[in-house]
Amino acid sequence: MRQTNTRTVAEQKPLGVIESVSAGLGLVWRRPWTLLVPIVLDVVLWILPRLSLAEMFRPYMRQILNVAALQTDPQVAEGTRRSLEQAIEAFNVLGIVATMLNAVTRLPTLLAVDAADVPSPVPAWTSSIPVLEPAVFLFLFVSFFLLGLFFVALYLEWIAQGVRPLETPVAGASLLRVAKLWLRLILFAALLAGFLSGAVLVLLLLTAVFNSPGFAGFVMLLITVGLFWVFIYFFFVPSAAAVSDIGVREALKRSTLLFRAFFWSTLGLVALSVFLDRGMAIIWDGFTVSTFGVVIGIVANAFIGTALLAASMVYYQDRLNAFERMRQAVKPTKK
Repeated sequence: MRQTNTRTVAEQKPLGVIESVSAGLGLVWRRPWTLLVPIVLDVVLWILPRLSLAEMFRPYMRQILNVAALQTDPQVAEGTRRSLEQAIEAFNVLGIVATMLNAVTRLPTLLAVDAADVPSPVPAWTSSIPVLEPAVFLFLFVSFFLLGLFFVALYLEWIAQGVRPLETPVAGASLLRVAKLWLRLILFAALLAGFLSGAVLVLLLLTAVFNSPGFAGFVMLLITVGLFWVFIYFFFVPSAAAVSDIGVREALKRSTLLFRAFFWSTLGLVALSVFLDRGMAIIWDGFTVSTFGVVIGIVANAFIGTALLAASMVYYQDRLNAFERMRQAVKPTKK
């Protein structure tokens, strides 16, 4: 038997995908304070004035429109103008930060993209604050992103406390784990940014050398497939780093090992997590037509998203225990 802070389960058979999700739901139900960080994030996106990037991107939009006007008929150009105008009006520093936090750590957020369509309940804060200079945007983005990663580290630690095997509490141990996890998440984010920047650089270089739209499309497809598999194999890195208190390199190894040893069940958990996360977000988005509906949507989205994160940690810890049992079973045969 294995005992954790939230449950006791039999060790003979690894947990399945549905069992892991069920355990994640149960963990969040028993530890409701784990919802605090995603709820506060969405409330901040909802209530505070928008740090709008529309004015900074509008000159680039005009350049695109000038090119479109020369190459297409007036109706298509007008449609392009409306689409671009709607897109840049939604550009918000805090929304971009929340989107990046979700991409790196899977922190659930309902209003990262749709905050511009959900007016603040505080009338005095409904206006936008324009950000006009790229240097100011970069400073704000980096500052808010690093601050956000710290709270994500705290959030992941709260969840991981319910997944780890029971241990004797040590004063200050939790805070130290949060600090180390924060630094590791920064490194992991930099690694992902490096992969994405490298992919874009390769695409630009090959496009410039061969000057072929068809070849550029083929390279773009290869890069997209490659980034997709990077996302898949790195899926458990934040969970591994939080549960096992290990560095990014070891977390990468363990995340990859899960797929190598339990490919189909691990892929099934990833697919189900993405499906539930995106599918339920669409449902909660429909609630944002009223103030009460926004509150319900924020809480529900935080609950489901946190439960899915907890499920990935439960699954990771369970498979880690399975590896340990295999290692112990092999030991006698080596003697």
